[in-house]
Amino acid sequence: MLRVPLVVFLAGFCFLTNNCGPKITPAETRVLAALEALRRGTEANIEYKPFVQLLETANNEISKLRKLNEGSPCFLGSADKCYSAYEIARKAWKKMSEEQNESRKADMELTLAFSLSFAALNIEKAADCFK
Repeated sequence: MLRVPLVVFLAGFCFLTNNCGPKITPAETRVLAALEALRRGTEANIEYKPFVQLLETANNEISKLRKLNEGSPCFLGSADKCYSAYEIARKAWKKMSEEQNESRKADMELTLAFSLSFAALNIEKAADCFK
């Protein structure tokens, strides 16, 4: 007798918990797409100028999301960390191309690699906010 109401309750609970999670907004989708474009670009070894253009696009999309004030705090935090990591990568990339000292150049390469890895990790964290 108790099994039927218990099964119905558990089925309803599972249905509600799976379908009532946070949904990604169109503005968050555009931010995620801009960050993914940066990730794909760096994996494809794009040049510095296109990288900077993609970075500017991502910055604009994040700014628009902030102005709308409708984003998930989880998503926005991860997107901010990701953008910051890409900004550090931009600075390291520029410094690396200008540097004459080989030791310092190696430091900038390490910084660049770490920053790109950290950015990719935060893209995954941002996407996981909606799972």
